[in-house]
Amino acid sequence: MNMKVGRNEPCPCGSGKKFKKCCISKNVGFKNNELKASYRFESGSYGGVGVFIPSIACLKQIQIDEWTYHFVLVNPENTYPAEDMAGAESEKDLEEAFKVKMNSDSDEVLAVELIKKGYKSVDNFNVVKNHHQRQMRSLSQTFP
Repeated sequence: MNMKVGRNEPCPCGSGKKFKKCCISKNVGFKNNELKASYRFESGSYGGVGVFIPSIACLKQIQIDEWTYHFVLVNPENTYPAEDMAGAESEKDLEEAFKVKMNSDSDEVLAVELIKKGYKSVDNFNVVKNHHQRQMRSLSQTFP
């Protein structure tokens, strides 16, 4: 999906800068100011009532400031009694996988690293947000 990005609009990379002061000069995922679909990952936890497992959500950009869940990965090999513990584990795993990806510059490496850690895809996932859920820190690694 491609869409036009205005020079004075916020940059879709999430930097908080205007597009003209950020990625327009870098040509990162843009051609003629059109945005190509990009993805971002968020760490979190999956489960409830005393059993939580680390989870990683992949979100796909559908508009400049709009994202939709693309898929969710969970690590059923590691269970925790508290949501924060599972979320911290997934955050650590995601950071480590991105470090390996940066050294290879391959998106496949990211997936392989998460699979090595025990992550599996979840079908028919349900995303629940409540007032107790901590704000997930997004590793704003976006790529086309």
